[in-house]
Amino acid sequence: MTTLTLIPAMPLHGDVDRAAAIWVGLLEATDLADHVDTITLAEGELFDRARLLVRERGAVRGYVTLPLTAGALDAQALRVAVAALPEVPPAPRTSPLPMTVVVCTRDRAGLLRDALEAIRAIEYPAYEVVVVDNAPATSETRDLLAAEFPEFRYVREDAAGLSHARNAGLRAAAGQIVAFTDDDVAVDSQWLWAIAAGFSRAGDVGCVSGVVPTGELRNEVQAYFDARVSWSKLTTAREFRLSDPPADLPMFPFCVGEFGTGANFAVRRDGMLALGGFDTALGVGTRTKGGEDLDMFLRLLYDGQAIVVEPAALVWHRHRADLDALTAQAIGYGRGFGAWATTVLLDPRMLGAALGRAPRAVARLVNKPMSTVDDAATSSTLSAEAKRVGRTELASVLGGPASYFAERRAQREAGTLAGPASRGPVMERRCWASLAGIGGVCGLLGLLPLPPALSLAFVALFILIGPGALVRAWVVLPPHFAPLVIPAIGISALLLLTTGIVYAQWWNPVLWLFALAGATCLGAIVSFGARRTA
Repeated sequence: MTTLTLIPAMPLHGDVDRAAAIWVGLLEATDLADHVDTITLAEGELFDRARLLVRERGAVRGYVTLPLTAGALDAQALRVAVAALPEVPPAPRTSPLPMTVVVCTRDRAGLLRDALEAIRAIEYPAYEVVVVDNAPATSETRDLLAAEFPEFRYVREDAAGLSHARNAGLRAAAGQIVAFTDDDVAVDSQWLWAIAAGFSRAGDVGCVSGVVPTGELRNEVQAYFDARVSWSKLTTAREFRLSDPPADLPMFPFCVGEFGTGANFAVRRDGMLALGGFDTALGVGTRTKGGEDLDMFLRLLYDGQAIVVEPAALVWHRHRADLDALTAQAIGYGRGFGAWATTVLLDPRMLGAALGRAPRAVARLVNKPMSTVDDAATSSTLSAEAKRVGRTELASVLGGPASYFAERRAQREAGTLAGPASRGPVMERRCWASLAGIGGVCGLLGLLPLPPALSLAFVALFILIGPGALVRAWVVLPPHFAPLVIPAIGISALLLLTTGIVYAQWWNPVLWLFALAGATCLGAIVSFGARRTA
């Protein structure tokens, strides 16, 4: 009798709710030889089901889920399940590229210790580790590295925000490839080999991401989140280029989750720095609470670089385990999505493509917020709570634009704002031009045969925001004066126009409103597309 013992992907942190829990781990298919007749799982006696990510000769084949009996799996049933998975070629072993692993953290030394232990166990000959301590309140991260991980470099970044931390990691990195991960994950020992293989696929590869499977499923909250996310299911290797849109992704390149996630990706250092680094107004630790990875993926594609999803680049993630934490995460996802969508709409390169896909995007957002999960993955009790979490995420999207510009203003005043050059004065002008365009459209709507009260409301909106926003697109005002000046300009323009009409004795308000609103719309279009500021 030969026994194969498997260990869980991540140590269990908390109690196990047997009704909802699933044991999670990795199976090397080559270990499942014919002479193995007993498969035991460490701590498997706490679970009734097991999910195994199957890997063979370095390549990921997929998942299998089977029942457990007294903490053990039926070996023959497992062989049958593995045989049903798609065959994949062995993962190539390329020449090692010098890499820097960057871990961004903030006052979570307990979680960070486990993450760094996994990074220390990586089997790769040419890598360094940089730990970026982002706006720390204590010295616990520095003390942890000094006491237990002296071979890792410590970098402190006082400007709060994940993008600030990632930019600090880019600047500090010595390797030509910079691999980013989080402090609540466990990287696989072959992680960097898979990333190197991804970059070796083609010379235009600017980013490699991998699968991020759930590392712990102790309760129904974790099961709910596991069913919700898509990046844990990226078990098929793919290459993405803007010049070659995939037929199966009609939303491409605006595909949330299809390119990976911020817990597991690597970029070419010089290429990312040439793009201006990460937008510091996006990300955890700022008002926007996220969106920096979505922004980075999209900017790389529009720069002509390719993104490779390499499932063999494996990083296990520990999901939130209680509803309060899940709700906070939903708010972050929603607000980050809204902030990212704002950057898309204010970039002329992306705007046309985004508008063409907008109806499908809205339908997807409404029909699949955080609350859309498989009924089998969660109980009816959680489903009621999940609907609330999903509505919270959806509502948070609306706060994204305001959060983005508020964060930019705050960082600009603090002198810490960084990111793509196109998001300086150019983006602000486009924002005001867009607002002017909305005002101009309201003026035109006021000319339609609508109920008088509605027509009056449209005309009032036009006067209060249209002309003033158009002027503001080209004239920089102190931020505290802008809210007052914008409607004042519109009212002044109305008074001047009325005075001119009286003196000219050409009283045709419909014609003049049409001319002024049309001119505002035209001016907004010109302002949005102009490349240089006044």
